[in-house]
Amino acid sequence: MKFELALIALFSLLILPAAFVQDVSVDQLQQMMTQSAENLTTYTYSRTAESEIVYSNDSQNERFDAVKTTQGRVNLTAQTGMWNHRLTDKGTGEVLTWEGYFVNGSEYWKEGQNWTRFNITDAAAVFEDYNELPSQVELLNYSYLEIVGTESYGGEDCYKLVGTPIPMIVQTILGVQLFASYLSSPFPLPDDFSNESFDFDNTDLQNHSSVTVTAWISKETSLLRRIDIDSGLTITPAILNITEPKFRIETTLNETTSYGNFGEPVQIVLPAESQNQSFRMKGADWRWAIFGLVEP
Repeated sequence: MKFELALIALFSLLILPAAFVQDVSVDQLQQMMTQSAENLTTYTYSRTAESEIVYSNDSQNERFDAVKTTQGRVNLTAQTGMWNHRLTDKGTGEVLTWEGYFVNGSEYWKEGQNWTRFNITDAAAVFEDYNELPSQVELLNYSYLEIVGTESYGGEDCYKLVGTPIPMIVQTILGVQLFASYLSSPFPLPDDFSNESFDFDNTDLQNHSSVTVTAWISKETSLLRRIDIDSGLTITPAILNITEPKFRIETTLNETTSYGNFGEPVQIVLPAESQNQSFRMKGADWRWAIFGLVEP
């Protein structure tokens, strides 16, 4: 996939009073946010992600709506972490559940009632997936942001920032949505959708998409308290620059993550039933791919 850096035109933001603008710059705030994240010992987080995909062609019109909720805890001192997910298919009412634990250098998943212990070769890299706050901070560091004001969140005064990621990250986010659309499509789609060499530059996808990030950063501690990621993508043969039977796919993903309980006691204990486990490599329901913007 080709990635070509280009200027991104940010949408219009509120004009700020001069006194507020001088309070802190985006660069200064990003530096303080990064340093605060590096000094963490424990934290918890919660996330709600909602996805909608609408498929239509000459004979079909179908939609897929789902919501995934997540709760997570991380203890950097003990090098332990856990999360649980609940994914609900709004159309069928089907519910899929996962739990993940990283304890004593090993990873365990519970899918439904089945426990799995994964064969991993790089424990440090796996723990980085559980310690997800730094990756969210990096997402903001690689975004074009503006401070649009201050708001209270979680009982703290916060700077509110709005912007969009750099082009390479935008393409990655849109690529996840494109891949998820291919997996769940009710009608056949071009083979190029599943081809790892798919080239965004040969399409008009980015002109028919949007990715926005909004963040709330504590004025007192410089810690990231909340981040929203909103993305949308429209796909047609004309946009893909291909000759195919007429079809249209419209997909949106709205994700909100809140962080808190910084430095408070966090104990993560692997449940006793996890001993009834099997060993395998990772794999999960295709619907997991829809929510793969930011780990886990």
